[in-house]
Amino acid sequence: MQGAWETDRLLLRELGPEHAAAVRSLGLRCMEYHVPWEPVRPSDHWEMPVVSQRLQTQLAESRADKSLCLCLSLKSDPEGLVGSVNLRNIMRGALHSAHLGYGLAPEAVGNGYMTEAVLAVVHIAFSSLNLHRIEANIIPRNTRSLGVAQRAGFSHEGFSPRYLRVNGRWEDHVRLARLNESMQ
Repeated sequence: MQGAWETDRLLLRELGPEHAAAVRSLGLRCMEYHVPWEPVRPSDHWEMPVVSQRLQTQLAESRADKSLCLCLSLKSDPEGLVGSVNLRNIMRGALHSAHLGYGLAPEAVGNGYMTEAVLAVVHIAFSSLNLHRIEANIIPRNTRSLGVAQRAGFSHEGFSPRYLRVNGRWEDHVRLARLNESMQ
């Protein structure tokens, strides 16, 4: 097992290639639900060798202090996966920042799990990774995702027109951020 953390109800874990089947299963369960919010993926995105390689790459990026990708499980079902939360594009130097991304399986939505997970990742980012800033960019009509970020203490910073190509079209995004107030 790689890095692992717990909240009241969740396990947040870095998973390796040996978990490719479980990650693939989660991805296939979520695929249709996430279509409005996700980039178009290559046709082999959820094939086992590709998933296995992606997990290996994520671990290497974590060791290189470039990202932290965590899969979520309920403590009541530690073998099942219900989502993921990621810190990507970790930048050091004068910036000390990262981009936050997250997604939940449709059957787990509406229980507060993602807010709990994001709060845990914010804590990890600020206390263990020594980051100063976490940024989240969210499509304005994705009200559930905006709610998660707001409940986790993220503040509105701006609007980015045609920020990211999602589901085959350039989508506007709201830019939110949370700062590490203990870092001066």
